[in-house]
Amino acid sequence: MKNFYVLTIIFLLSSCQTLSSIQETLGLVQEDPNAPVKLDENYESFLDVNWKKNVDKPLLNLNLFNENIESNLFFDINAGTIYNLNEKQIELIDIETGQLTEVFDLETDRIISGVSVGYNSFLYVDADGVVYAHDSNSGDLKWTKELEDVVLSKILITSTLVFLQTSSDVLYGMDLQTGETRWQKQAQAPLLSIRGTASPITYEGLIFTSFSNGRLAAIRALDGIQLWEKPISRLKGSTELEKLMDGDSNAIAVNEDVFASNYNGSLTRFNIRSGDKIFSVDHSTSKPIIFYKGSIVSINTDEEIVGFNASNGIESWRSQKFKNRGLTNLILNDDKIYFGDFEGYIHQLDAETGMITGLTKTDLKSISQIATFSDKLFVQDEDGSIAGFSLK
Repeated sequence: MKNFYVLTIIFLLSSCQTLSSIQETLGLVQEDPNAPVKLDENYESFLDVNWKKNVDKPLLNLNLFNENIESNLFFDINAGTIYNLNEKQIELIDIETGQLTEVFDLETDRIISGVSVGYNSFLYVDADGVVYAHDSNSGDLKWTKELEDVVLSKILITSTLVFLQTSSDVLYGMDLQTGETRWQKQAQAPLLSIRGTASPITYEGLIFTSFSNGRLAAIRALDGIQLWEKPISRLKGSTELEKLMDGDSNAIAVNEDVFASNYNGSLTRFNIRSGDKIFSVDHSTSKPIIFYKGSIVSINTDEEIVGFNASNGIESWRSQKFKNRGLTNLILNDDKIYFGDFEGYIHQLDAETGMITGLTKTDLKSISQIATFSDKLFVQDEDGSIAGFSLK
């Protein structure tokens, strides 16, 4: 009797497998549209590992009920040194060797903005909206500033001023040495917004930034006088959800043009002086766009990578080979585009055609940040482990 039951179970399992195979053959089994695209691994590796700094996570998490503070960016690079946040310290790592050269204590471990480095300073903002500025050579605290809201994006540092944008759409211009507010601009916030903000950029004495209301502003850096503010895209629906038009993607200024894109909206080219629209094409993204030799390249919200002609907005190419793979921001080095994914892969594309030119599997976990400096690539995963690579 026992053998009968065993044979019956084997028969049923075999039948299920056979039926499943038949359904797949006939196309009756529908693939999950949200499943990550399977990679073609028949590409050469383009990276050599120089060094890796591991962060060991405990097997048992005893902080389940503690405050969960997360940032998009945990390291920044300046003058051959990586400034890496590690709890309540910042580590200075030599980009060539991966060796620690200095460790500075921070004022808090509740950092939500990531770290920004430049002009002998590094800055960060905590979950209460307090800005901290340190001397990057000594680590000494120079000043603090309490804001009314948090800063989620990278801080722009110039020789005399710093510019930062809060999640409530207030853009501040502050003195780099003292933290004194020189000016501030408040945008009209929408009823509903995605958690995130664009980072301001500077170009020819102007600050360009987009807001959660889907508008791009051009502001004089010195005194905060606004030259123009224009919508990146037009409204596409009647409900608050359909009206989501957050401008979380950083703008790009090139010659006499500035390009901006937004969520559920458009990629738009503006005249840099007047704000007049030159073209606007449908494109939804919340990630930074990049410019390469007359092309704009961007990851859309479906995680397709799209190349546009920067002159007229016509789509040049589109890659659907990385959909649902949890892609990082795109970075450009020479004529190649680089990005990471949730399985620890680093991808290389030709910037002009979008064709895959390389693939490297690292032993990192889901990649959260990628940067390039002096023909080297630096990558960090979700656990905080960081590695340095040389481009072949």
